[in-house]
Amino acid sequence: MQQYRNILGGAVAAALLGLTTSAMALSPESIAQRESMKVALAVGVDAPAQLSETAKGQFRADGSAAVLFVPQFKAKPATAKAMTLEFLAARGASLGLSDAEIASLAVTSERQTDAIGVVRVQQSQQGLPVYGSDIAVTSSASGEIIFVASDKVSNVGEVDTTPALSSAKAIDAAAAHLGGAPLRAQKAQLMVHVAGGKTHLVWRTNVSSSDVRVGGWEVLVDAHDGSVLRAESTTHHIDGSGTVWAPDPLSSAKVAYATAGYPDNNNADSPQLTAQLVNVTLRDITLDGANHKLSGPFANCWEWEAPTDAACPVQASTNFSVTRSALTFDAVMVYHHVDSFLRYTNQTLGVVSLPTRHYTGGVRFDPHGEAGDDNSHYDSGTGELVFGEGGVDDAQDADVIVHELGHGIHDWITNGGLSQTQGLSEGTGDYLAQAWSRDYPNQWAPGDTAYNWTFSWDGHNPFWAGRVTNWQTNHTYPGNLGSGIHAQGQYWASCNHLARTAIGGQAMDKAFLVGLSGTTSSSNQKAAAQAVINAAAVQNFANVAAIAQAYNTSCTYAVTVPTQTDAIFQNGFQP
Repeated sequence: MQQYRNILGGAVAAALLGLTTSAMALSPESIAQRESMKVALAVGVDAPAQLSETAKGQFRADGSAAVLFVPQFKAKPATAKAMTLEFLAARGASLGLSDAEIASLAVTSERQTDAIGVVRVQQSQQGLPVYGSDIAVTSSASGEIIFVASDKVSNVGEVDTTPALSSAKAIDAAAAHLGGAPLRAQKAQLMVHVAGGKTHLVWRTNVSSSDVRVGGWEVLVDAHDGSVLRAESTTHHIDGSGTVWAPDPLSSAKVAYATAGYPDNNNADSPQLTAQLVNVTLRDITLDGANHKLSGPFANCWEWEAPTDAACPVQASTNFSVTRSALTFDAVMVYHHVDSFLRYTNQTLGVVSLPTRHYTGGVRFDPHGEAGDDNSHYDSGTGELVFGEGGVDDAQDADVIVHELGHGIHDWITNGGLSQTQGLSEGTGDYLAQAWSRDYPNQWAPGDTAYNWTFSWDGHNPFWAGRVTNWQTNHTYPGNLGSGIHAQGQYWASCNHLARTAIGGQAMDKAFLVGLSGTTSSSNQKAAAQAVINAAAVQNFANVAAIAQAYNTSCTYAVTVPTQTDAIFQNGFQP
């Protein structure tokens, strides 16, 4: 089993390797080569800035704040937007913003969850948005600014705002950079970008190819000379492959993978696997003429990646019940778990988390994509999910499904501010996947070996090793997280599950998502942990001590623990 990855198209790979397309077999070696080529196609993607840290927050070399753990500011109680603007007017200099930059800030999104509001603003230059700038201010209804994350862009200068290149030509340039791959989705926005000590007028293009081995990319094209200044893959991946029932046949039966009748066996049915299937309601499916299809307000089966097949069922009957060997089984499983999980986050928790930045309607998913490979991904450029079929079909494992959906939720609640610093989004997906699995009745008990396993059937088997949520037992933050974002993310998932066990699922899930919504695309685990505990303090202060125990004692984040009397409000409203 190979780790999930973004891999380049056969034509692109052939051009770079000097091979014909027909010679490109999907062997582990060629997959690894394509991954290295994907890295080669990335342009202008800087490593996260090195930050110093104090009890107050995280700071850049110039002294400006990237994160304020405890802002110690109280605005006059009003709308979240008004309180955010009051804070920025009074304290913007601490974020490295000049008076002119503060005056030019534009609100990009507002979200309100109960008493907590998150308002995001973006720098602008000559009326155009500045690429990469994102400042998120989290406030309570009483006026307290409880957390601030800032991706402030420095040294923005004036530019000629008249593009010499059309948006269509910019998209052509992006496609050419990717080897001329055919594009399925494309959009462009005019922005200002600082690179190489210069300020550029750019087209920010988001392009996605129907060729799974190319995937989705964000490419910044100079609007004057057509050069590519920045290119980054927007496809986010997972380790694993899977099968699912409620949540998977091993967990519901409480047996090991090697137990007779339970191995994958090339997607074949067995009496043991069939016995673990449960009947579920597929809510709000669509009647299109005389046929029903798996399309609803939260999930939408949508075929676009190879292999092209009939995995998305369209039928007269409303009964989609099949066994796991049927072609349509994977689509039913993804529809049910995506629909159910988003109803939980949006309706039960009250945390709005939908792909409205990309499209309206349910989350689009292709249950058989990735050219049949043992991979799955979420694409933040298009807001779509894709599941491969290698090993155990990925769309058959709730842990895989919710992990990939977790990338999407992270992307949507931050208005495009998904962060993979220290594997934050990988850990977010693992946390949500494990939370969903553990909340099913009659699952693994804390003393069971598999209790802390994520991808319980998809992984921990001959295909691949899976991941765990007790990573903190032999790792510490920040210097001993492991190698790579997938390993590092296990620490974030593990520490949050300790808190979830202590305070309960819904309380922690809500604090987790509301806190995460106030982070930016460069936030690390420590910053996200501070955002979560700050949100929890507003939602229910009684939970703070248990979260602090998980974060600071069982784990080593050393967050500042909120108190009910520690705010010293300066330069702001005094009640």
